[in-house]
Amino acid sequence: MPRGAHLTNVASGLCGSFARRNNDLYGYWAIGKLRSLAERNGQTTVLLDLLASSTQPSSSEFAPVLDHNRGLHAKLTDLSHVPLEEITSAHITLDFATPPWPRIIYHKPQWGDQFTVIVTINAEGRAAGIVNHAGYCRSYNPTRDSRAIRPAGC
Repeated sequence: MPRGAHLTNVASGLCGSFARRNNDLYGYWAIGKLRSLAERNGQTTVLLDLLASSTQPSSSEFAPVLDHNRGLHAKLTDLSHVPLEEITSAHITLDFATPPWPRIIYHKPQWGDQFTVIVTINAEGRAAGIVNHAGYCRSYNPTRDSRAIRPAGC
């Protein structure tokens, strides 16, 4: 059975990768696109279920993001010596209605609004691996946002 610390390592790797600016969907930051998905559906959170390959609210647009993170999840569990079949749930939750952070006094409005990423990995009979990340993002806006130009496969 995997130790709780191993699950936290997996969650930390997923969270760190997911929150980075190179987490993109067709050249646009995936978190901004997910924020737009939440707003279109009148919600403040988005849940990515890596084991079921689904999003809540549901959208097939994010299949590449799910596929990438499922692959990363499999790689990280292998590197942490956690049998993938023992994982019972692997969720990435984005919350776009977080309470204001008192420690951020240098916020600039162009950064957008606050969000949190919470990655939770559960396995049979073990404490969950839970990691949080906080940041700022705006909703995706095709007239304002520019597409990242990177070679395919990066």
